[in-house]
Amino acid sequence: MTILLEEHISGLELDASLAEAKAWVERTQLDSLIITNKGRLIGMLDAQFLMDNNFCQELNRLEDYINAYPEEVQQGAYICMQDHIFNAAEAFSNVLNDHLAVVDHDHNYIGIRTRNDVLEELSEFLNMSQKGTVIDVHIPSKEPMISEIIRLVETEGVHVKTVTVQQPNMEEEHCRLTIKFENKEVSNAISTLERFGYTVYIQDRDLQRDIDFHERANELIRLLEL
Repeated sequence: MTILLEEHISGLELDASLAEAKAWVERTQLDSLIITNKGRLIGMLDAQFLMDNNFCQELNRLEDYINAYPEEVQQGAYICMQDHIFNAAEAFSNVLNDHLAVVDHDHNYIGIRTRNDVLEELSEFLNMSQKGTVIDVHIPSKEPMISEIIRLVETEGVHVKTVTVQQPNMEEEHCRLTIKFENKEVSNAISTLERFGYTVYIQDRDLQRDIDFHERANELIRLLEL
């Protein structure tokens, strides 16, 4: 799957002045400044830090600023044009930015993606915006037998749309397998899972449309396409 650009906003070259950098931030209203060198992405700088600080006169250019404050440069915060939507969502889960730069295979800067649009696209890919019944299956294992669980529920005549796995954190000893069904009635499938020793929680299908997907997407580990 190819990542689609939200919009193209020109990056700022290293030889730009700090005044030009501040003007760029005011014009774009982005939370991070995108810095390029002859079109290639260098990194991103926190816009608030740039706007709130008065720098000494020796720092006339953006390059001077980077050399003086290298710790402020986010060099790994970007999305590749050819990345899958999962890679884009994972990139956003590791940063606080509302947007990330997009680069091509030669690391040339070509535009940005916003957090909201990536999560909306991910939601559509996982069928989260469509109606359906969702259950959580808690499994006391770090490597659940997903294929076995899917086989068990499908023997009851239900159709699985998507499956996601949330790995256990420091306070948990089980994985959480979230299954979305096309069917509304899945009681037989739940009973089968419980009969085989799985703990099952069913989400209220009437509240399914109100799920906060932005929070759930950051927990996403992997998707099994069926």
